[in-house]
Amino acid sequence: MTAYVIADIKINDPQWVPAYAASVHDLVHKHGGRYLSRSGNVKTLEGKPLDTT
Repeated sequence: MTAYVIADIKINDPQWVPAYAASVHDLVHKHGGRYLSRSGNVKTLEGKPLDTT
């Protein structure tokens, strides 16, 4: 079964980010996942842009 995850995360408390970033890639690959795209460089093509502040 194919599943796609699109995450738009606004970080209010950056304390958890280093531990998460250090382990998330291995966890994704452990379960057969792979990244199709990953970037902070987002361009809105339609609609209202997301709040990135």
